[in-house]
Amino acid sequence: MNYVVASNKIYMIGNQDGTFSPLGFHIEGEMSGIFAQPYKISKGYHLFYEGKELTATKYEFNNGESIFHYTTPQGNFKKIVNALDNKSIINMKFEADCDVTIFFQIKISIKGCWTAKEVGIEIEPNFQHTRIKLNLTKDTPNFINIVVDKSEDEDLPKVSINQVLSYEKLIDEQKQRRQQLLNHTSIKTNDAIFDQIFDGLKLNYDMLVQNIDNVGEGYTAGYPDFPWFFGCDTTYGSFGTLAVGQHDMTKQTLRLLKSLSQKENNNGRVIHEVSPFGLVWAKGNLQETPHFISAVYETYKWTGDKKFLKEMFNFCVYGMNWVESKIKEGSMCPKGSGIVEVPGIDGRLLDIAILTIDAYRNLELISTILKKPHLVKSYKKKRIKLENEVMDKFYSKEDKFFGDIICTKDEVEASRDILVNSIKNTPTLSNYLEEYFNKLLSKEYAPDELIPVVLKNWICILPYTQSFVPEDIKKIGIEQMKQSNFYNKYGMKLACLCDDKDDTTQDIYTLNKSMSINTGYLAKVFAQNGEIDRAYDLIKKLVECANIGMPCTISEILPDDGCFMQFWSGYGIHHVFLEDILGIKVDAPNKKVSVKPQLPTELNFVEIKGLIVGNCKYDITYTRKEKIEVSVSMSRPRYKFAIL
Repeated sequence: MNYVVASNKIYMIGNQDGTFSPLGFHIEGEMSGIFAQPYKISKGYHLFYEGKELTATKYEFNNGESIFHYTTPQGNFKKIVNALDNKSIINMKFEADCDVTIFFQIKISIKGCWTAKEVGIEIEPNFQHTRIKLNLTKDTPNFINIVVDKSEDEDLPKVSINQVLSYEKLIDEQKQRRQQLLNHTSIKTNDAIFDQIFDGLKLNYDMLVQNIDNVGEGYTAGYPDFPWFFGCDTTYGSFGTLAVGQHDMTKQTLRLLKSLSQKENNNGRVIHEVSPFGLVWAKGNLQETPHFISAVYETYKWTGDKKFLKEMFNFCVYGMNWVESKIKEGSMCPKGSGIVEVPGIDGRLLDIAILTIDAYRNLELISTILKKPHLVKSYKKKRIKLENEVMDKFYSKEDKFFGDIICTKDEVEASRDILVNSIKNTPTLSNYLEEYFNKLLSKEYAPDELIPVVLKNWICILPYTQSFVPEDIKKIGIEQMKQSNFYNKYGMKLACLCDDKDDTTQDIYTLNKSMSINTGYLAKVFAQNGEIDRAYDLIKKLVECANIGMPCTISEILPDDGCFMQFWSGYGIHHVFLEDILGIKVDAPNKKVSVKPQLPTELNFVEIKGLIVGNCKYDITYTRKEKIEVSVSMSRPRYKFAIL
C-alpha cells in the first residue's frame, strides 16, 4: 500500500511501512520518491536502528499528514510527515516514548521529471549522501527537514537537510486551511464509511494541486503517474470540486487550461496534457473542448461569478468554432478522437456528439446572460440539428442502443482488424467483435451511409442523461445497462459488449476493467432515470474500493490500479450524489437552490452543512419518516430555496 504527502510545491510518495520502492509505469519505476516539479529530488530515504533498516508497524493518514509508527527494543517512536504549503519543504517530526538512537539516511540525486529530455534538460549524475544521527528522547521532538530552493548559479534546484526548524506555525495554518475544506459540504448520513470517503476525497483534491514554476497552479490528474495538468481530467473532476466548495481553485485550474491552450493552439482547442516542463504532449482530443465549455458554465452555476464567465467567454466561442471546423459533409457531428483511447476508435463519436450538444446548450445560456442574441439563436439551431442526428443516425433500431460511432462501410472495414486485435481486448471481447463486424459488414449500405457501430464502450451511456432522448428508448437502454455484461465485481466495465469480466489480460487499461469515472457516470444515468437505489449501489462500489491504495482515496482503475489518488474519482461521490441522487440543483446567479426530495432506500438521514452556492452557505437535512422531509437554513437572507 502507498501514501503521498503533498503540498502545492512538493510531494513525496512511498510505501506505508515507511520505505520506498520503484512505482509507476509512466516512467517505469520512477514515480515514487520526493518531487519538487519539474524535478525528482530523491528516490527516498531510510531509517536505521543498529545497522538494520526500520519499517513502520502502523500507518495513519490524518487530514493530509502521514504518521508512521515504529517499534524498537528500547520502545516506540512515531514519525509525522507534512509537506508545507507554498514551500518546497518536507517536514518530519519524530516523537518517542523512550530514549533511542536511530539514523536518517538519504541520497539526493536530482533528475528531470517526464519530458526533461524532450525539452533539452540534461542532468549530469549528481549525488549527495546525507546521514544524520537522531537521539530520540521522551517528550522532546526531533525534526528533519528536506528543503528544496532555487540555486543562484545553476538551473537545477539546491537541496539541503536541516534539523533546526519545526515549522509548527506553517503546519498549523495548513491544518486549519484543510479543516475549512472539510467543513465545506460537510456530510453526515447513517452510512459512516460513505461519510468518511466523501470527506477524504476533498483532501485528495487539495493534495493534487501543484504549482509548477513556469507552468502554473491547478488540479493535476493523479498520483503517482499523472501529477500534471490535463483537459478531460480537469473537466470531469471540476464537477466534484465545485460541489464541495473548492470554487477558487476550480476557477484557477480552468484559467490555467485556457492559458496553456491559447499558448499552444491559439484557436480555442483545449489541450489534453501538459508536462511539468510545460511541454504540451497532446494538443487535445476533440471531446475535451466542448466539455471545457460545460465546466465553465457549471462553475458559473455554483459561483455566480459573472466576471469569470465574461473572462472565459471568447475562448469558449473560439473553442466551439474549432469544434465546428471538424464537421465533415454529411453529418453534424464533429469528427475526431474522444475519451476512449483505443486505436481504431476515431471519427464521429458519441461522446463528441453528446458533449457538443451540452456545450451548445450551455453556450446558449451564456450568450443569453451576456446579451449575445445572434449567438443564442445560432447555437440553439445547431444543437437541435445535432440532437436529431443522434436519434436518427447514432441510435441502432436493431440493437436498441446507441452506437459509439457512426461510420461509412469503408470506414468500418478500415478499422475492423485494428479493433478486433486490440491489445486492450480480452479474448472473449475479440471473439464478440469479430462476430459483430462479420454480421455488420455482410449487409448492403449506400457508399455515404453512416452506420451506427454499437461497441458498447462506456461512452454508450452518455445519451441516457439527455432530455431529447424519448423515455421509451431510455427505458429499453436502462434495462440493457442492468445486464451482467456491463459489470465486473468493482463497477462498470470500460467495454460492455460481452460478459468477459473473468478474462485475464496484461494491459493496465484492459477493457474488462472498471474505472471510477465511468462507474460514477453510470450512477448518474440510473439516478436521472428514477433508479436511485441502483445509482447508490454504484456509489457504494466506489466506496468499497476506497482505502485500498491509500486511506480515503479511490483509484483511477478499480479497485487498485492506475493512479491510487485520482482527481476525477470524486465525480460520482460528490457531484452525482448531491445533484442526481439527492436532487440538489444550484443556481448561484439567481441566488437559489432547489431540491427534489429523494433518498436511496439504504439512507434514512442525510445532513449537509456548509454547501456553498455563490456567497451563501446552505444547511440541508433529509429525514425519512412516512415520506422524505427536507429542512433548510441559509446564511444569507436574499438567497432562496425551493422544493420541487
